[in-house]
Amino acid sequence: MTRTVPLAIAAILVVGSISVGASVAGSAPTDVSIRSANASIDQPAPGETFTVTTEVANPQGNGKAVAVTDVYIRKTDSATEYARAEDVGAISPGESIRVPLPVRIDERGEKRLTVHAIGRTENGSPSHARFPLYVDVSEPDDVVLSVADPDEVDPVAGEETEMNVTVSNGGSGAISNARLEVGGDARVENAERVAATVESGAQVTYTYRVTYPDSGTGTLDATLAYDVAGGTTRTANRTITTEVEPATVDADLTTSIGVENGSTVIEATLAEYGNAELRDVRLRAVADGGTVERALLEDVPAEESRTAVLPGDDVPPGEVSIEADYTAAGERRTTSETMRYAPQSASNVVLSGLEFDREESTLVVSGDAANVGSGDARSVRVEVVGSEGVRPVPPNREYFIGAIDASEFGTFELTANASAGVETLPIRVQYAVDGEEFSRIVEVDVGDPGAAEAADSEGSGSGGPPGIGLPALAAVALVAAIGIGAVIWRRRGGSSDESR
Repeated sequence: MTRTVPLAIAAILVVGSISVGASVAGSAPTDVSIRSANASIDQPAPGETFTVTTEVANPQGNGKAVAVTDVYIRKTDSATEYARAEDVGAISPGESIRVPLPVRIDERGEKRLTVHAIGRTENGSPSHARFPLYVDVSEPDDVVLSVADPDEVDPVAGEETEMNVTVSNGGSGAISNARLEVGGDARVENAERVAATVESGAQVTYTYRVTYPDSGTGTLDATLAYDVAGGTTRTANRTITTEVEPATVDADLTTSIGVENGSTVIEATLAEYGNAELRDVRLRAVADGGTVERALLEDVPAEESRTAVLPGDDVPPGEVSIEADYTAAGERRTTSETMRYAPQSASNVVLSGLEFDREESTLVVSGDAANVGSGDARSVRVEVVGSEGVRPVPPNREYFIGAIDASEFGTFELTANASAGVETLPIRVQYAVDGEEFSRIVEVDVGDPGAAEAADSEGSGSGGPPGIGLPALAAVALVAAIGIGAVIWRRRGGSSDESR
């Protein structure tokens, strides 16, 4: 990160040092000088060890080797010493050596340091060189740890909760060998994660599965150790506190009968209205004291539901108990529901409301095709099947009804020639349900619709009006006789009155 104090201060110090060195060199040659002193970290953290590399030189002017006895770093205008190296070695004229010194400063703040170098030529007096160094000791802000907002997590005691921890590198250079470890009051699965490199301006997020054993206040600690340029290892920490809710279990099981692929099934739905997840769920259907079907169900998260289908082929009709056992809040529990099981058929189109009439030799049959199955029927078609004494004829040898939804019906009309004495008319019913085609022949009882016409023919042969039989003719004669008698009575009565 950029230094927080203007670099002008350091520049002034360096320029001042250079000026001093130049004036000394101009007045008289020195046995030792310091060309540079560089810290491995611009902004070290309190208590963090960093390296100051000092280049100590032997000016060419003296023509003698210089033995460097001491190189050390002190707080400017103070006896406080941070590092020292002794018996560094000899430097030939015009040469230099680099001396690394490990430095650790515990106090925060802007530190003005001075690097000292002591040298001596053979049979000469000691030579003392100084070099200013500026260091800003502060908490590093190049790498930031963030944890999912505790208000959005809502951990439950004994329940596994997912939490995200993000490492963000806001520094000017990449960090390497980043080792993130999460702990605290919670049990953490796979607590340590490692990233080889996190580039400048990038971030990486890890998802942890944590479990707080107890309700109340719980903490989660995240610690990151990472290396920066120069091989220095730094650490960053983040601790959050969250409220852990006590676990509640409120499971509800509902059942219904359905149809899949033309077979009856039992649909069981398990819902959790509490805050504890239902895990390792097993379903079974119990009838007559024995288990007749089993199924596994996915884990049911809090405030959600899951549905499973139990085949009904081996379930006997009658009372059936559906049981769900599962683990919640650390305990094995059971929820059950009793139902009346009656197998259903997805496909069943029947003929109803049938009426028939004969027009000379043609028999007309009309009625309804009702879908009493549980599935919608498509391409419904009815037709007369030719047989002994029965022959389909226009206009309606067959009748296409089309689609009939479940619990609905469609009308039809069929025509056929039927000989006298034919009592049943074969009608084929064809349709499809869920892509499966069905076909069957229904024998419709038509009795002897020609009998009434035969009786009518006998009445007409006796001289009565067409379509009227003997009893009706007698009634007509009786009515005529009554009318004639009334006329005669009126005439006689009228003559008597006139004579009077």
